[in-house]
Amino acid sequence: MTDQVFIPHKLSKLKVLVLTAGAMLMVIACSLLLAERASAHGWVENSRSDLCYDKVNTNCGPVMYEPWSIEGRGDFPEIGVPDGQIAGGGGAFPALDEQTQDRWTKVDMKGGPYTFHWDMVANHSTNTWDYYITRKGWDPNSPLKREDLELFCRYEDNGAIPPMDVYNDCFIPNDREGYYVIVAVWDIFDTVNAFYQVIDVNLTIDPTQPTVPAPGFPGDPDRFGDIPQWVSIRPYLEGEIVLHEGKVWKARWWTRGQEPGTHEVWELVGDDPGNPTEPTDPTEPTDPTEPTDPGHPTDPGDHGNHYPAWDASKVYTNEIVSHNGQLWQAQWWTQGQEPGTTGQWGAWQPVNP
Repeated sequence: MTDQVFIPHKLSKLKVLVLTAGAMLMVIACSLLLAERASAHGWVENSRSDLCYDKVNTNCGPVMYEPWSIEGRGDFPEIGVPDGQIAGGGGAFPALDEQTQDRWTKVDMKGGPYTFHWDMVANHSTNTWDYYITRKGWDPNSPLKREDLELFCRYEDNGAIPPMDVYNDCFIPNDREGYYVIVAVWDIFDTVNAFYQVIDVNLTIDPTQPTVPAPGFPGDPDRFGDIPQWVSIRPYLEGEIVLHEGKVWKARWWTRGQEPGTHEVWELVGDDPGNPTEPTDPTEPTDPTEPTDPGHPTDPGDHGNHYPAWDASKVYTNEIVSHNGQLWQAQWWTQGQEPGTTGQWGAWQPVNP
């Protein structure tokens, strides 16, 4: 009888120990998940979510406790979050996507130089920092859409890890007044995601600043060429195209820190299409007794000497091809989509030779 009583008592203790250990493990796991969630984000000062955090904006939902967590699919606007869900990061915080003339507190801002401040909870290897503003004539009472936006400022980090406070100098368009929305997108390099922040601004024109700044101003998104410059800290995948010392190179396989022209991982494609070879000195004309063969004229629109023709059966990721007398570069994985038919945000973008 003693054994029959003792054994169930021993099993009961064991069960208690197992349950206790399991509960402790769950607490630890939850703590780690919460710590990871809280350590992977950042937000812009005076943004819509920041003003929710400061209780200036109201009825914001849970973002008032975590304005740094507005994360969604990156590669905006080609991919990114859906229209109508841009402010809330793809539906994670739907209250932020409410859009009317009077829904949100506005920040006073003038056209001209302005510095955006990102406050990091933790930094990530970064691709780009992009800033968009709603176009003149946009409808402030309709959900925010891609077609409402124009890019006015960009910084490229090429995989670098930013500091805990990031400051981007930009030039706010100085040609509009009234209520506008600025969309800031921090695109992450080593994941497919990005962090989204919107800023509701009451814009005024600054008469001391130009309407349109001179090219090359801080943050000028047009200062980057069609083909990116090689960067030593950035990893490259097979097929990616770069410029280095006036030449175009294509990665044969994954590489990082191996300089084009010094390692076989880089295949020489040709000269920089934006910097054609210097013309012959007019004081040294071609010998008229040796004219160019008229049967083989040089076709100024033929780029096939340096770039392959587009092939509908081939997979492209970042390559440059020639098609219908124009150079095109793949923006992401594509097969069978004809260059020139994919639209402004499509898989193929023109490269100006």
